[in-house]
Amino acid sequence: MLKTLLAICLLVTAGGFCQADERSVAQSLQARVRAFHEDAPQEDLKLRVIYFYPADRQPQAHYQERVNRMVLDIKDFYDTEFARIGLKNSPLPVEMDGDQVKIHMVQGAENHDGYGYASSYGRKILREIGQQLRGKVDPDREFLLILCALCDKQEDGRYKIYSPYYGLGGANHVRGICFAADCEKLDTLNLTKSDELFRYNEHNRDQQRSLADFNTVFIGGMAHELGHGLSLPHNRELPSEKSKGTALMGSGNYTYRAELVGKKGSFMTLASATRMMCHPLLSQSNKQRFERTGLEVTNLEFSGSGKALTVRGKVKSNVEPFAVIAYSDAEGGNNYDAYQWTSEVAPDGSFEVTLDTHKPGNNTLRLSFCHANGATSDASYLFTANQQGEPNVQALQDGRAIATLEKEMLLGRVAQARNFAQKYLQAKPKTQLTPMLEYVQAFDANTKLAKLSQLTQSDVYLSDVEATTTKVGYGRPTRNAYLPINSRQDSGFFLRPGGQFHAQGFYAHAPSQFVFDLNGEWKRFTAVAGMQSGVRESASAIFIVKGDGQELYRSAKLRSSKVEKVDVDITGIKKLELITETGENNISGCWSVWGSPKISR
Repeated sequence: MLKTLLAICLLVTAGGFCQADERSVAQSLQARVRAFHEDAPQEDLKLRVIYFYPADRQPQAHYQERVNRMVLDIKDFYDTEFARIGLKNSPLPVEMDGDQVKIHMVQGAENHDGYGYASSYGRKILREIGQQLRGKVDPDREFLLILCALCDKQEDGRYKIYSPYYGLGGANHVRGICFAADCEKLDTLNLTKSDELFRYNEHNRDQQRSLADFNTVFIGGMAHELGHGLSLPHNRELPSEKSKGTALMGSGNYTYRAELVGKKGSFMTLASATRMMCHPLLSQSNKQRFERTGLEVTNLEFSGSGKALTVRGKVKSNVEPFAVIAYSDAEGGNNYDAYQWTSEVAPDGSFEVTLDTHKPGNNTLRLSFCHANGATSDASYLFTANQQGEPNVQALQDGRAIATLEKEMLLGRVAQARNFAQKYLQAKPKTQLTPMLEYVQAFDANTKLAKLSQLTQSDVYLSDVEATTTKVGYGRPTRNAYLPINSRQDSGFFLRPGGQFHAQGFYAHAPSQFVFDLNGEWKRFTAVAGMQSGVRESASAIFIVKGDGQELYRSAKLRSSKVEKVDVDITGIKKLELITETGENNISGCWSVWGSPKISR
């Protein structure tokens, strides 16, 4: 009986009735991964270091010695944390030249003023690296740490840093790219120089720190961005982990090696180690690495008591899922504040994980399933928590229903969606999903758009009538749905600006324009303006209403769950324009939605 109880405890994460032993869980998970790769050929995969400098500059002073010290220090941090967590014989493999880190040098095609921080510059640098190192380095199938010598000392002694500094999007088990800055003052030998002041400019902001803090932030940033390059997302430490310091993939770049000056340092969470233990760099295997990984989640159940939220279910995949990481991620914060719990997925695909820490307000439950080939598959559900941090379990149950409906609608299985909606309404007649369920039951993909000039009713939704002009910045617009049925994408079906369901409306990737000929016959325009649920927090849009060329309304820059109610007098207006503009310096992810856009006489 005692052995059975202990076995159960090892499979339950922190927050359940039994406190999981981190090392035991890690070793059990690692055994699963190693069993998967046991019959696979052993590869020789390495993390490779690229040093980039512009055409009119030289590499930063003493770069070879400094880069060697920094990269090996970061490797030591990863190796030490892997061992502390319980991984056996799992060093981070770095490409070496003897006892020195091998550095691939690339001189840019342009002068220093042809490069900068924005992602477009990162892609430019990566293209130049691919061209110069063709046949030697393959950015599409390797893992690269790119250090950019984009740092100049100014006349006043201040250093200007203008390097890309991020993990390039799309990092996974197939490839991973990350960028970090190099500066002649970056050196692990400077991590303890707390009495020396260092002044620099980054993102056009003048800053000053001690030389020790500068090195902590930037070498720590290098370790943090490397994590992104190896497919690690942001996550923070649990309250029970505070004694360890700060999670590297949270704000750990600000505390990296801080223990050297008597402060709390950084550490790696079990969640990050779990995603790494199956990474090809650690498994040294290409087994199923380049296959498309699919996953189906079934029998999903949510239950709760107080702050504890337990999730149970079953998964199946063409590549063995061995672990699930559950994140409770509060709205805002770019996932830096995402709490994390790790649990094993049983060989039959069943799993159970308990989360017991949530921020009050809007949250996302994100389940990240780790496959033995290094891939991950995510499923997300929205919920709220009260001021005591207690989750709304009913909201999660409704979220599961929404996911089921969206899946059926995207596959074009409208009859199955209607059947599910009918049964859900019968089981939960007071559900908040009633408008959505009724929409599904009445859905007709073949409804023809009306001609505005032929209508006699007192009000009409503009998404149900023909527009004079339709323009979008990317893709194509949709009416009364986010993605059309029979879509190959899996990003949702229902229009939900700010998380609010609207049966009528427009989705358009900003910048966009919808133009209607009103012929001066309508008096009022109303709508809800906002971004589609699930949009990245870095994306935003500005919503504009024009009448006969004159601006009648302009929203604030809206992002995430922020929405604005639009109510505009359009008396006598002949030409009505609904316009969205990106609120950023690029159009990436600008998923703008006009919810319930209605005109009235």
